[in-house]
Amino acid sequence: MSSPIDLKRMRYIVEVAKAESITLAGESLGITQSALSRSIAEVEEALGVKLFHRRPRGIALSEQGALFVSQAEQILGNVDDLISDIQASGSKVTGRICLGVTPSSNLIHAHHAIRELAKEFPQVEVQVVTGSPQTLCPRMLAGDIHLIIGSSYLNRWSELDVISLAELHFACLLRKGHPLAQSTSISEVDVLGYPLILPASVNPIHSDTAKRYAHHDLDPPKPRYVTDDIDLVLQLVHATDAWFPMMQTSPTFGDLDEHLWVLRDVVEMPKHYLSIAKSSIHTTSMMAERLLSLIVSQFPQSR
Repeated sequence: MSSPIDLKRMRYIVEVAKAESITLAGESLGITQSALSRSIAEVEEALGVKLFHRRPRGIALSEQGALFVSQAEQILGNVDDLISDIQASGSKVTGRICLGVTPSSNLIHAHHAIRELAKEFPQVEVQVVTGSPQTLCPRMLAGDIHLIIGSSYLNRWSELDVISLAELHFACLLRKGHPLAQSTSISEVDVLGYPLILPASVNPIHSDTAKRYAHHDLDPPKPRYVTDDIDLVLQLVHATDAWFPMMQTSPTFGDLDEHLWVLRDVVEMPKHYLSIAKSSIHTTSMMAERLLSLIVSQFPQSR
């Protein structure tokens, strides 16, 4: 007699957990709500526990359900990698790679590598997800994400192998004609007194900026604007007196100083590095290793 806990039902339960709704998960999976509910019930009966708590609006994982989903994601990720590697040994390479990026502006450093991978292996599916390190790293440890591009902040997770690609240079972006531009001597407190723009994805900029306010006994920063859209950030800097703390691999900040005031060496920030990480507890698939090598090859000074 076959077990009701198979890969198909695992995928069903993981999808329901993500959607927090049997109806939405059923639409995504292409099966009826009743069939999906029946599959969940069969697994719950086999385990002798409830995986979900029913709520007036949707459902939520129970404690046992959260443990099941965490392990299921790891198993499914390993199965996907196994299939990818076996298929890669044949004449037609297929499979899936999931790349995490934090913050989303760092995706630019993977553009060339993804394009080259797509030309080399046109059948390989590449998925890019963005978020904070706090959301992406657990997904990597569960086997759902293969690589993460971020900062040296990723070293906080001991289960990750982190490669430093390039030093990140810091500056404050303000508009040309900003009131501070009239000052002959600008202090850190002067800058901190103006409205702040922060990325929506929590990253080292948040904590590093907060430490500068605390250093001067100022109230914790309350950003006036919060967005991950760099185009919107630049528009807000142009249109207001707000400032944006920015890190880039280029010490010249490209052509930004043609349109904005790039203020350096006033607000003190610790040194960070653009970094890429893979899991040290899961075997990295051949395709993920290939994408990793393509990204690392763009940075001769990586270590």
